[in-house]
Amino acid sequence: MRISYQQLYQEFLRVLLSRNVPQAKAEACAHMFTETSLNGVYSHGVNRFPRFIQQLDAGHIIPDADAQKVLSLGAIEQWDAQRAIGNITAHSMMERAMALATEHGIGLVALRNANHWMRGGSYGWQAAEKGFVGICWTNSIAVMPPWGAKSCAIGTNPLIIAVPGEPVTMVDMSMSMFSYGMLEVNRLAGKSLPVDGGFDDEGNYTRDPATLEKNRRILPMGYWKGSALSVVLDMLATLLSNGASVTEVTHDNGDEFGISQVFIAIDVDRLIPGETRQQKLDRIRASITGAEPADSTQAIRLPGDKFPPLREENERLGIPVDERVWARIQALQEKAS
Repeated sequence: MRISYQQLYQEFLRVLLSRNVPQAKAEACAHMFTETSLNGVYSHGVNRFPRFIQQLDAGHIIPDADAQKVLSLGAIEQWDAQRAIGNITAHSMMERAMALATEHGIGLVALRNANHWMRGGSYGWQAAEKGFVGICWTNSIAVMPPWGAKSCAIGTNPLIIAVPGEPVTMVDMSMSMFSYGMLEVNRLAGKSLPVDGGFDDEGNYTRDPATLEKNRRILPMGYWKGSALSVVLDMLATLLSNGASVTEVTHDNGDEFGISQVFIAIDVDRLIPGETRQQKLDRIRASITGAEPADSTQAIRLPGDKFPPLREENERLGIPVDERVWARIQALQEKAS
C-alpha cells in the first residue's frame, strides 16, 4: 500500500501528541520520520516508528528534554543529550557542527546520553546540502558478534560520510552486512538477502533474515574489517563524548538508550574553490560510472544516487508502507486514545 506524505505525517503526529510530546517537538519528530520514509529509508522511518514509541512509553526517551553543552574547546564541543528525542537532537548537533565549521573551518560535536537517531544519513545529507562535508557515527547496544565469536559484544555503529556536490555523494552504512532494519524489510517482503548476512544456528552462512533477527549472529561487513571498525568507532565516540560505550549501554542500561555519537562538519570551500571541486568530483564520477559493467542490465552508481529519484517517485505515487506496519502504528494510536 502507498500512503500520502500528509497522511503519514498526521498519523505520526497524533501518536506523538497522545504521548504528551510537546507540540513543536512532536511536529519536528513526525516531520523527520516522514522525510526518512519519503526518501525510501523505510527501515529507519515508518518501520522504526513503533519501536520508537515503545522506548518512549518505557521512559527511555524523555520527550521534553533538550541537549545541554558541557564543554567547549574551540572547534570541538561536548554535549549531553539528556536522553531527548534522538532525531531532533542529532539534527541540532549537526547544525552546531556546521556553525563551528563556519567559524573554524571544521567543527566536531560529541554527544553523550543520546537516543537512537533513526536514519543517520539524514544528518550527513543535511551538511552536504549546505556545502559541508558531513561525517557522523553512533554506537549502539551490542547486537553483533565480534569476528570469531558467537555471542553479541559489539554494535553495528553506523558511519555516515557525505560529500557536497551536484549530486551529493553519501555513504550511510552500519558495520554489519545488513542492519536489523534491513533484515526486517526483507523479511516483511518475503525475500532472502542478496548476499550472506550472517550465520545460522549451526554456524553456516545464511541469507535468511528471520533466522538472523532471531539468533542475532549477523555478519560484520568485510568480516574482520567491519568488526574492527565497529570497535574503534565505539572507542572514539565514547572518548570524545565522555559517554557510554557499547559495553556500558548493553550491561548497564539493558536497552539502546544513553548512547554516544559524533558529528563533524568541514567547510570544504575554504580548501578548494567550488568550481574546481565540482570538476574533480565530476571526473571521479565519470570514471566510476564509465567502468565496464559486470551485468549490462545494471547501471553502476555512486553511493546516494538512488535517493533523489526514489524521493520523486514517492512524492508522485505515495510512500510505500507495509500493511502490517501500518496496522501496528494505527493500533498505537488506538491504545493511547
